[in-house]
Amino acid sequence: MPTIRPYKIIDDEYAEQSSYTIDLDLPTKGILSSLMLMVKARTTTTGHSPSPWIKYLISSVSVNQAGQAFLNAAPPEVFQADAWYKTGKMPRRGFQWMGGAASEIIEEVPILFGDKLNDLEHTIDLSKLNDPKLSVTYNLAATGPMGETVWDTSYYPRFTVIAHLLQGEGIPASKGYQSLRQIEQYTPSDSEVHKLELKGTRPIKKLYLQFDLKNIVYSWIHSLDQVRIQGDNEAYVPFLMKYDDWYELIRDIYGLCEVDHHTFYALTARYVDMCVDHRVSWNCWTPDTQTVRPYAIGGSGRHYVLRVVTNSSGAESTTVLQLQGHYVGYTPWSTGVIDFEKMLNMEHLDPTDHAPVFLELEHTSNAATIGGPVKIHVSDLVKPV
Repeated sequence: MPTIRPYKIIDDEYAEQSSYTIDLDLPTKGILSSLMLMVKARTTTTGHSPSPWIKYLISSVSVNQAGQAFLNAAPPEVFQADAWYKTGKMPRRGFQWMGGAASEIIEEVPILFGDKLNDLEHTIDLSKLNDPKLSVTYNLAATGPMGETVWDTSYYPRFTVIAHLLQGEGIPASKGYQSLRQIEQYTPSDSEVHKLELKGTRPIKKLYLQFDLKNIVYSWIHSLDQVRIQGDNEAYVPFLMKYDDWYELIRDIYGLCEVDHHTFYALTARYVDMCVDHRVSWNCWTPDTQTVRPYAIGGSGRHYVLRVVTNSSGAESTTVLQLQGHYVGYTPWSTGVIDFEKMLNMEHLDPTDHAPVFLELEHTSNAATIGGPVKIHVSDLVKPV
């Protein structure tokens, strides 16, 4: 029987650049099941950004090969959402002591080529790729959800890559691998019906619709009325759902998304990005003091406002503290899914059948006021040559 072994192929590699696309070399042989990218970065000490997620550091993660198109290319939070929809677990986010008053934020980006972690049936033969690389685009000057400075620019992000490789006899023939790529980005106008043709010959497994507005007060519920897929000049309509019905369907199939986090620097009266849309509950606490009490004051969208008061006086604390949190919502990062197998009992959507096939997003009457961007990602199956 084949076994899967995780190999650390890159350990804390970095470039002395504050804004850069770093190319990390992947193995040139072996059967690859999945990749795990671990990112370390250091926050500023002001506590003005208690949401130090790598979403606000990295704009793109891509698996590619020299001279050819991306195998996978999406923002890191979309890979995290993909992993949650496949495994039911949100990736690690937290800190590690570095000594003194400093700490490192560590976050994981799982890149899954199949329907689950270590999927034996969906793999990539690295020997058939030309100079495979994992490329990461980051910018230490990128700001947080309130436009605040997040990162200590004197410390360059460190990248560790773990490859899950198949070994031994009896490795099954690959059915191909799932490629996750961003295929559209736009800013909605009022009452816009945005039409995107789903092209190509690859079987589409899932569509991920992301509302990536920087102002996390808003989320999909503020911009979207209805989602529809249609083909054959509207004679074929396999998917048609209002926003609320779509999100309830996601909850019914996948359950609720739970996120834990631990940050080192947090200051009162700041926005915290809970990472979950249509939030159900949220909680925060400080693990290192008995003299203050934190409060999570909820709002709309993915945010809450952090209030930290001194127990003895009730006055707001001016001390920068550690912060822990537990958040529950419907979807990770305002990224909803159309899963053709689980939602429509279809093995996949064939974009050549009933062509032209369109994904249509019907926006609200004040969509332009709320803004964008909206990002659309496709997870399709690349069959082996």
